[in-house]
Amino acid sequence: MTSLRLFAFSVLVALLAALPAVTLPVPARAAEGEDCDRAAWPLAAERAQLAAPVRTLENGARLVLPTDGAVGLALVPAAAGSLPHPPGRTPEEGTTAAAVLLDVPGPERVWQITVSAAAWIDLFAGEKSLTPMAFTGVHACPGVRKSLRFRLPPGAVTLQVTGASGARIALVAAPVP
Repeated sequence: MTSLRLFAFSVLVALLAALPAVTLPVPARAAEGEDCDRAAWPLAAERAQLAAPVRTLENGARLVLPTDGAVGLALVPAAAGSLPHPPGRTPEEGTTAAAVLLDVPGPERVWQITVSAAAWIDLFAGEKSLTPMAFTGVHACPGVRKSLRFRLPPGAVTLQVTGASGARIALVAAPVP
């Protein structure tokens, strides 16, 4: 019986010693640095739209919703940008900003605003700041930085972008199905 235990122990040690040599398949990863699938909701359609904006709007322009794709928003230095409302977050020095007036169709519903680059997004109905119902952000997803969902009333809503870097940002505004 002792020799049987010794034999079993020897086999167990041999098996354990062989384990590091066994390789298990590892699932394929997305391209290095991409975390597009880590968003709280799918953003593939928005990512495709943000890659090819259909037109560019200037600071202070009007945008009728829904749009037929992404739009580019020309940004100005934050110090020179005359924003209609104080931003929800104080922009850092040297950043860019802009505002557009959204014409939101009725009825009141949830809209998703997705942007291509890092920036602070504020929405205002009249003088009232609107709070996002949900937010998702991805730091290493080329072409998409964040997506926010707001319950928007019909009528005029001001969208402000602050704290951006660069002269342009792309955005998609669409109702949530």
